[in-house]
Amino acid sequence: MDKEEKIVTIVGSVLAHEGAEFVYAGKAPECESCKVAKVCHNAKLREGKRYRVVSVRKTKHDCAVHEGGAKAVEVAETIITAVIPTSQATRRTRITYTPVCDDVFCKGYAFCHPDGLTDKGRYVVLEVLGPYSECPKGTKNLKLVEMRPVPT
Repeated sequence: MDKEEKIVTIVGSVLAHEGAEFVYAGKAPECESCKVAKVCHNAKLREGKRYRVVSVRKTKHDCAVHEGGAKAVEVAETIITAVIPTSQATRRTRITYTPVCDDVFCKGYAFCHPDGLTDKGRYVVLEVLGPYSECPKGTKNLKLVEMRPVPT
């Protein structure tokens, strides 16, 4: 498995604990005048990607966005569970992700469009968890897998 890259950033104090996850949403207008915005919005963070806090630093900052302030943390892109076609579901395989279904009213939509996964994004299949036979649309030959983005 590829080594996990850690990124230093700043998150609201509520999220500043190991294991917390969030989807990076980009800069808020209030960030423009902040003296630590460059660290908070680290150039390595990508909008729409899901991150997990791996360690918390002691540094605390006042923040116009987060009530209770913000803390410096190290984050890494998180593992994402999703449904993909069986033909792509091989451990350690790199794939270009395309959602199986785009019906936003489908009960299984969250498995085809989990937070942090981007259409046409490159991912590594880490584990094949098993067949996904609960597809509400009846689509066959699907697997539930754990993936993470291909390091750039």
